[in-house]
Amino acid sequence: MYYVQEGSIELPVEWKDQSINIISASQTGEPSLSMTMTRDDIPWGMSFDEYVADQLRQAGETLKDFTVLHQQEMQIGGHRALQTECKWVAKQGPMHQLITSLMPGKRVLIITATAPGAFSDGQKQQMQQVIASFRPRQG
Repeated sequence: MYYVQEGSIELPVEWKDQSINIISASQTGEPSLSMTMTRDDIPWGMSFDEYVADQLRQAGETLKDFTVLHQQEMQIGGHRALQTECKWVAKQGPMHQLITSLMPGKRVLIITATAPGAFSDGQKQQMQQVIASFRPRQG
């Protein structure tokens, strides 16, 4: 059984979730605070910590002026998570992100909160509260 916000669907066991959920605070369609949830497989023989470090290395190689501002370990929904605060420059201008990686199952779930420009202190605190509210589906 595969669940989405709107319901569920029966899928073959071999299929895996490659979806990207994009959630935006924009009321007008203009660039605004947003959150994405993606899933990924850790390459064979690589640890969770190595996977996160490799993803950050790749971001540094591909994103203009990519800078890690802060990293922290946390617990989300009973699972160890690594959160990286970073900034970089997109075509549209500066971006500020909180990238949180955890393994609530066999795959990595990456929750990325993004603000064009920079998060205000209040926005960053609220985004961290939203991310910390994640609870894995049981069963």
